[in-house]
Amino acid sequence: MKTFTIHINGIVQGVGFRPFVYNLAVSGGIKGAVVNSGNGVEVQINAQTFNEAEDFLKEIIKNAPPLSHITESSVHETERVLFDSFTIEKSVHSGGLSLVPPDTAICPNCTKDILDPSGRRFEYPFTNCTDCGPRYTIMLDMPYDRPRTVMSEFTMCPDCQTEYENPADRRFHAQPNACPVCGPSVSYRNLTGIDAIHAVAELIDEGELVAVKGLGGYHLICDATNDTPIQKLRELKKRPDKPLAVMALPETIEALNISLPEKNLIFSQSAPIVVLECENPLLSPLVCPMSKAVGYMTAYTPLHMVLLKYLKTKFIVATSGNLKDEPIAKDAEEAEKALTVFTEHFLHHNRPIHNRCDDSLAAIVNGFPYIMRRARGFAPYPVILPSVSERCVLGAGAHLKSTITLAKDGYGFVSQYIGDLDNPETCGFYDETVKKMESLYGLTTEIVVCDLHPDYHGTRYARSLGIETIEVQHHLAHMFACMAENGLKDNVVGIILDGTGLGTDRTIWGGEFFVMKDMNISRALHLPPVPQPGMDAAAKNPARMLVSYLNSFGLLEDNLDILVSNTGLSDKDISLIKTMADKNINCIATTSTGRMFESVGALITGTPVNLFEAHAAMKLEGLCNDINITYHVSSPDALFSCVLEDLRKGTDRQLIASAFHNGFADWIFRQTVRLCSENNVTDAVISGGVFQNIFIVRRLVSLFAQSPVRLSLHSKVPPNDGCISLGQAFFANFHKLTNINL
Repeated sequence: MKTFTIHINGIVQGVGFRPFVYNLAVSGGIKGAVVNSGNGVEVQINAQTFNEAEDFLKEIIKNAPPLSHITESSVHETERVLFDSFTIEKSVHSGGLSLVPPDTAICPNCTKDILDPSGRRFEYPFTNCTDCGPRYTIMLDMPYDRPRTVMSEFTMCPDCQTEYENPADRRFHAQPNACPVCGPSVSYRNLTGIDAIHAVAELIDEGELVAVKGLGGYHLICDATNDTPIQKLRELKKRPDKPLAVMALPETIEALNISLPEKNLIFSQSAPIVVLECENPLLSPLVCPMSKAVGYMTAYTPLHMVLLKYLKTKFIVATSGNLKDEPIAKDAEEAEKALTVFTEHFLHHNRPIHNRCDDSLAAIVNGFPYIMRRARGFAPYPVILPSVSERCVLGAGAHLKSTITLAKDGYGFVSQYIGDLDNPETCGFYDETVKKMESLYGLTTEIVVCDLHPDYHGTRYARSLGIETIEVQHHLAHMFACMAENGLKDNVVGIILDGTGLGTDRTIWGGEFFVMKDMNISRALHLPPVPQPGMDAAAKNPARMLVSYLNSFGLLEDNLDILVSNTGLSDKDISLIKTMADKNINCIATTSTGRMFESVGALITGTPVNLFEAHAAMKLEGLCNDINITYHVSSPDALFSCVLEDLRKGTDRQLIASAFHNGFADWIFRQTVRLCSENNVTDAVISGGVFQNIFIVRRLVSLFAQSPVRLSLHSKVPPNDGCISLGQAFFANFHKLTNINL
């Protein structure tokens, strides 16, 4: 009899992996031991031959628990030890990387528990097992054991302790294991438990706004079928048009007319908000005034399920509990400081949140998930990189939609969504996230990669570390992010379309076509540069940019009447903006696609001012329909002529919006195919905030499906600036190997 050690890495801690291995071994008569180490799970077994040990590993991989994800495994013979039985050993620190499990939605078995009146967890809002519940949000350190989580302050009752210690129980070593006797509880004023939930349900039914502490922070919740509280919420949030997320019980969402891929995503373990286009006459039109697409999420925690069970309405608005541009509130003190402007009603609970985490947002494109905000359910699961970093690299991220990435040993650990770094609170959350992720993974940053922009918080943070610092242009980081998650290292065309990024010429870029061929990178094509009057203020005033575009393209004088009638600009306003552009007064040149879409949005939808990022562009996309109508143009500036001509004819604005989107996508497709052909390249990637426009992405996917060029999209991180940190971290492998000519 020999002894073999099996090493398994990946998401194998906090997912019921050890009891699974234990039961598999016992059922097969195998003797040995399993232990959580600092870098995965180690299994020692007695076996006659190497093949016998390898067969056991194959069984482990084939039948692994649903929340696990194995990335590496190995078997080797070790010093002979004879075991009398199979045991589960106490976790040990042994160095190396261990992957942190993300939070997951309530599983079917726990759902049954909270709906069973005879069970001891009936309607208990913190029910979980090894297959579901909080992970990343409650973790202090690895290995993942109860003393290293916020649950350490809750002493298990005898019943829970028995479950926890029984390898045959599905709650064996479920670190958040708890029940009404020994676990966390909810409270509303002087009420606790189910009484608190009943009281809050009555308030929501009466049309009140309520702040509810969930898995990774607070939601602001109200009845999604009642105009009055939604209007109040919009007024208080200063959010007149921006879509609001809707939550419902699984059976309610199941009844909606949605596709199988959409159902699979919304009911997945990650349970993100999923953008759906389906008829739902029950919803208030104020939920999403700009579009027929609504973001839905299932009630992914037992607390939300119990709350919805006692509501008269089937649908609730559940939007992030924060002030504009600030992090989501994570405890009672933060919530009552920040959210009293919205409500006096707070449903608190006493399970601490160590790592705050907002809801993720996704859509389905071409049958696959397309992530637009990566947070709860996904973070901090790593992106597997096609190149290995022996030293720990920190990708410092972007200024907007910020994330950070730690990269080492072929893994890119992308943080949860942090937000826009425009205020001290979010900057503090950024600094906190870096430190917590370094601590959680036991990593020390050795190289940091940041943006070219000197005034970004991430850039300043990078420089403050006093270590090797690499700067990479914003849009190159976008390209490398999409390359990283698609396993590409060279010979690719990158189409990067977004709002703002400092170029190497110190102007604002945002409509870029890069070619990377044999480790040489060039800026092969870009949108025509136009003056951006008022600098950053133009991003909030698309009508101002519209004047600049029409002036630059020689279309202003002949279309003043349309401009005035559609945007509300006065002749004096137009004259002033034109003078600024002509004389380059307080202007900077930009190739931004975001500014172009917002300008056309201002013209077609009559939205002269952005009340939030990409407001006018989102309203423009909301007008689009699936009719196959397009503008056939040889350059982007010609699109403005087509739009103006159709507006003058009185053409339906939905048709104009659709033709504009399709015409622009067609132009992108032709340019990309040309660049690929000229450079003998067959791969193309798309990235940038403009590719949150699902209409454009779907059109491009359809076009490239019929071409020799393979188009790769983001699928693990968003196309917006939330992917920048990953691209920066991946770029660290290339900065000494590439010749960049931008």
